Amino acid sequence: MSEQNLDNLRHSASHLLSAAILSLYPKAKPTLGPPIEDGFYYDFDNLKISEEDFPAIEAEMQKIAQKWDKFVKEIVSPEQAKKVFKGNQYKEELINEFAKEGQEITLYKSGSYVDLCRGGHIKNPSKELKHFKLLSVAGAYWRGDEKNKMLTRIYGTVFPTKGELGKYLKNLEKAKKRDHRKIGKELDLFVFADEVGSGLPLWTPKGTTIQHELVRWAEETEDKWGYKRVRTPHIAKHTLYEISGHLPYYKDNMYSPMDIDGEDYYLKGMNCPHHHMIYKSSPKSYRNLPLRYAEYGEVYRYEQSGTLFGLMRTRFIQQNDAHIYCAEKDAVKEFLDVLKLHEYYYNKLGLTKNDYHIVIGLPDEKKRNKYHGDKKLWDKAEKMMRDAIKKSNIRSVDDVGGAAFYGPKIDFNIVSSVGREFGISTNQLDLYMPTRFNLTYTDKDGKEKLVVVIHRAPLGSHERFIGFLIEHFGGAFPVWLAPIQVKVLPITERNYKYANAVLDKLRNDGFRVELDNRNETLPAKIRDAQLEKIPYMLVVGDKEEKADKVAVRLRTERDLGQMSLDKFIKNIREKVDKKGLNL
Repeated sequence: MSEQNLDNLRHSASHLLSAAILSLYPKAKPTLGPPIEDGFYYDFDNLKISEEDFPAIEAEMQKIAQKWDKFVKEIVSPEQAKKVFKGNQYKEELINEFAKEGQEITLYKSGSYVDLCRGGHIKNPSKELKHFKLLSVAGAYWRGDEKNKMLTRIYGTVFPTKGELGKYLKNLEKAKKRDHRKIGKELDLFVFADEVGSGLPLWTPKGTTIQHELVRWAEETEDKWGYKRVRTPHIAKHTLYEISGHLPYYKDNMYSPMDIDGEDYYLKGMNCPHHHMIYKSSPKSYRNLPLRYAEYGEVYRYEQSGTLFGLMRTRFIQQNDAHIYCAEKDAVKEFLDVLKLHEYYYNKLGLTKNDYHIVIGLPDEKKRNKYHGDKKLWDKAEKMMRDAIKKSNIRSVDDVGGAAFYGPKIDFNIVSSVGREFGISTNQLDLYMPTRFNLTYTDKDGKEKLVVVIHRAPLGSHERFIGFLIEHFGGAFPVWLAPIQVKVLPITERNYKYANAVLDKLRNDGFRVELDNRNETLPAKIRDAQLEKIPYMLVVGDKEEKADKVAVRLRTERDLGQMSLDKFIKNIREKVDKKGLNL
């Protein structure tokens, strides 16, 4: 089934859900119910239900669907539409908006159910609307604005065949077990606290270790790839963001200004304007280019509370950010190198080209007021990006409306081991900011020319990237990334002295190690270490102590038997240094 037909199926299923709700709960008020990726939802006012009610609702949906032979379109006046939805202030609000904008107002009827709708349905509901499932219920503000009333949102999914639905539900169950929020809590990686605020993660020592290892890996890699490290403050004057254009284009995503010495200062929402000021702080010639400034910049973005989701969407993020300043003739090569750097990271993590692709964000020409107006710069930047993408041989798709306000962009989307897709990294080839900041260099001919700026962040925000890694590995991180790499398990209290000597040796050799000296049986200690997903367990008892060895067990339950501590250290050191994925 094509993507469009699947969208129509999902849209039709949202109508069916609304019809079933009104049949069972006549006082409920339907609001909006669009198709979404992997399914659909519908928001209702005056409705209180739980997932325990889903079987009855699904049964009603099946009953109603058998009577629906088609969707009938009717064009009506605003007055006629308001009569149909009298008492439903949400539908009336939409009708008034459509009328004000001069839009055609259409109703779609199936059976006895009527909805305000632009269209996009299947042809034969009674035959096609069979394989659906309601998934969850949540709260959602009307039109996504937290100033509005909280509504009840019901999520569902639908597929053309029973087999496709079953496969999806099986993967969904697998994904639930790997949910980064669930595993993050079980492994004590991060927490959220109401006293701190929504969308502001607090990293525990174990989670911070993962962050630190990623930072160290990226910094070592970027040093080899010719990047120079910079550091910028968390706040800046309004003037900087006025020059960049983030005020007003990006203002809704920035926190309210604070008054400092009579000037408005903003929390940093992005690093690029600060890096531009470093670039232009001294004259540059063609001999200085390309210049690659990298920073693990911590930025703050106001995300609406309804969109916050664990580590995947937060209000505070640490970005693996960098900006490349180069001559126009080198821009395609530099952008291609950025794509290759992404590939390097992803390959190291065991991903192949089948696991990720590029989404090219383009402007929506119907909403040109969202973007700067120099069409020539847009087209030129897009062509240069496409040239680099073509040379990279990485699969790409277009996303109309996905551009940044100052130019086209690309996102790297990654599919995890359970089939969930994540937007990980955003990159841009920018011809606009150099004009705003007058970012120039002196060329060989002595003339002053504008640079091209490339924005890149291969690991994206570490919050989201770690969320992806948690789900991708199911919390069983490769040994180089694991918060605790080795756990020493003494069998009896008389083995504690030898166990501590093993612990000290590993710790002095730079490994992250813990000693389990609880008064528990060995099987209990092994079980708990496996639940913590510790890569290696070293069992030490009388036999091991006498032989001056350790008994090595893996979290996979494989027993490697006895070996000398030096041999174990040599083996694990190699896996850590090479960023190996297997134990």
